[in-house]
Amino acid sequence: MLFLSMAAFGLLLSGTSHPPMAVRVRPTMSLDPADWKLLSRRDQVDGALTLAAAEAGTEAQVVTVTIPRSDDAPSLGLLLDEIATSGDAGIVAVEGLVEGGNGEKATAPLLPGDALVAAAEEGKPTTGVSLEGLPFDSVVERLSSLSSAVGVVVSVKRLLRKPRAT
Repeated sequence: MLFLSMAAFGLLLSGTSHPPMAVRVRPTMSLDPADWKLLSRRDQVDGALTLAAAEAGTEAQVVTVTIPRSDDAPSLGLLLDEIATSGDAGIVAVEGLVEGGNGEKATAPLLPGDALVAAAEEGKPTTGVSLEGLPFDSVVERLSSLSSAVGVVVSVKRLLRKPRAT
């Protein structure tokens, strides 16, 4: 059986080649814990966990955004959901954004299903805290340790479908 790409198909029809079509990778935007897996990091002695995609056809991409904050508007403006938990481990993901809140002003869009992995005060990377693999209460505690008067640099992992050729 022969599969032709759109570019090759265009060549057969017109005799001239067409530029190849761009492959678009779409986020899966899932709040389903079955889409994620928590792995023990071998390079960490303290039992740190890392999030990875559970399915072979998806991958976890790190997205880093800055959320502005000030004394007048100290909230991150994120609706968070603990989509999985087991003792001292968990997965906390963005469920949505508070309408008109600081989350909507982030330097890049945060999407439902983005799993929180790290945060730091803007301009102060040494204040960074790991959020990856932690249960909800621990994530909130660590986020609360950051100054509410400055922006926060937040890193999330976003599930993406791997491009595939057919």
